[in-house]
Amino acid sequence: MKVLIATKNLHSDSKIRGIGVYARELSQALARQFPQDSFPLGQSVSSTPDLDLIHYPFFDPFFLTLPIHKKIPTVVTIHDLIPLKYPAHYPVGVRGKLKWLRQKRQAQKAAHIITDSTASKSDITSILGIDESKISVIPLGPEKTKVSAELTRKTKLEYNLPHRYLLYVGDINWNKNIIGLVQAFAGLDAPSTHLVLVGKSFSNESNIPESRAVHRAIKDSGKADKIHLLGFVPTHHLPAIYSHATLYVQPSWDEGFGLPVLDAMSRGCPVATSNRGSLPEVGGRSVAYFDPDKDMLEVLSNLLASPEKRKQLAKSGLARAKQFSWELAAIETRKVYEKVIADYS
Repeated sequence: MKVLIATKNLHSDSKIRGIGVYARELSQALARQFPQDSFPLGQSVSSTPDLDLIHYPFFDPFFLTLPIHKKIPTVVTIHDLIPLKYPAHYPVGVRGKLKWLRQKRQAQKAAHIITDSTASKSDITSILGIDESKISVIPLGPEKTKVSAELTRKTKLEYNLPHRYLLYVGDINWNKNIIGLVQAFAGLDAPSTHLVLVGKSFSNESNIPESRAVHRAIKDSGKADKIHLLGFVPTHHLPAIYSHATLYVQPSWDEGFGLPVLDAMSRGCPVATSNRGSLPEVGGRSVAYFDPDKDMLEVLSNLLASPEKRKQLAKSGLARAKQFSWELAAIETRKVYEKVIADYS
């Protein structure tokens, strides 16, 4: 079979992380697992002849990213619909609402939908009105770059990583609850512990409301000198930052998957995470959970005070992470392709 993984309309920022990682890792795993097939990545439909199927690896509710081709079946991956679940926190203008109606119709026309979690599948069913038989849940895999001891040492020095730190990797969208994390960190009675925040949005304060709010929370925390904003970090440096962390924290109000949780576990980093959205599907029984409305501070305090508990979480997390892989994702994705092509024939 010949399947185009269409990333031509992907925003430039997303090509590096997030959706870009998904598209790249999936296409590479498909190529490894099924060398008899062809999975071109990023080309246009017009420049890729003899296609059996088109797979759009992302779905933006408010931009026209999903053309449906009459002669070629289409599969689309919808990672989450969080902006539609919480419209008060993701306001859009009239144009955005009109584009959403178009995108909704296009998604309903797709031959099949792939998503990362049962939590997202439930949202897609209720918000898009699509029968669950047309939706397949295929979890993501952890990042597997091999890192030498020398690179690990240099990375620690380059970013001046403190001896003990809580770590967060990701964006600053409302659902990430970064302000809640900063406030919980401010309440910790742990003078030697720092907070390290990784992600392009932490590079410097911008005029985006979320950015202003996060920087204001940092200034008000009373611990600004212990909060490290690393900004964008190259992918091959992240394993060292995960492995050196005392604890990885995912404070989200909601998630469609939670890839940093999986990446942290795969590097032997103990994890504390919110119990919302898809996060329990990723962490299973191998992470410590908190309710972001109630007991984040208490859970973090208890874990920082217990090296033995963190050691248990690290060991359990490593085992849990092995249940996820891009190879498994590729195998399940190809099954979807096969079924859609057979049904279309």
